[in-house]
Amino acid sequence: MECNPPFFLVIEDHPEVGQNNCDFLRMIESQCSCISVDTPEKGIEQLKQKTPELVVVDLQFGTFGGEQSAKPGLALLKQIFERYPTLNILVYTSEPNCLRQVIPEIGKHKGGFVVVNKMERRSAFLDGVRSALEGQLKIHRELMKEMPLNQQDLEILDLLCNHALTDQAIAQRMHVALKTAQNYVQRLKAKLDIEHLDGQYTNPRVAVCMAAIGRKLIVF
Repeated sequence: MECNPPFFLVIEDHPEVGQNNCDFLRMIESQCSCISVDTPEKGIEQLKQKTPELVVVDLQFGTFGGEQSAKPGLALLKQIFERYPTLNILVYTSEPNCLRQVIPEIGKHKGGFVVVNKMERRSAFLDGVRSALEGQLKIHRELMKEMPLNQQDLEILDLLCNHALTDQAIAQRMHVALKTAQNYVQRLKAKLDIEHLDGQYTNPRVAVCMAAIGRKLIVF
């Protein structure tokens, strides 16, 4: 059976940046179809026509007064969160701290969600695309600290620390694919900010549980 090439959507008000993003996306998937639009409204219309494997969104859009504002980008993200809860999203912006206003929505989103600062090297963009397509959650550490755990996170935490289940066992218990279960665990690690603990514990699962104990999320 013939497979259709992946479809990527870029929503970026600078046409040259949007085209460059499409060019870099083709480094990930050479046969991909990529469309770049310059307003959130056009982006929503494209999403209604066809759901992409990944949408790349800028936060800053030009206003009628000639200034740049994050309000249109944040409103766009809120619509995406509501209508497309499993869509993979890469936010490519020079103002990542503006995402603080949608932290609760990010925490509930089921698709990949990755933030890359435009000031970083393009290799960071490519790495971000790969992570988003894998369904991972990666945002800046200072924002991650503000993200509350949801009920699914607490369930994963219980299965990891109180029942010592492997990723495969978690997948079976939750009736999801192994990759999905691994993404659940990755998101929990990100929300608990255990990267700085990895050096203290040889097993990252121990680091997860110690971080949870420190926050009184579990009690032994």
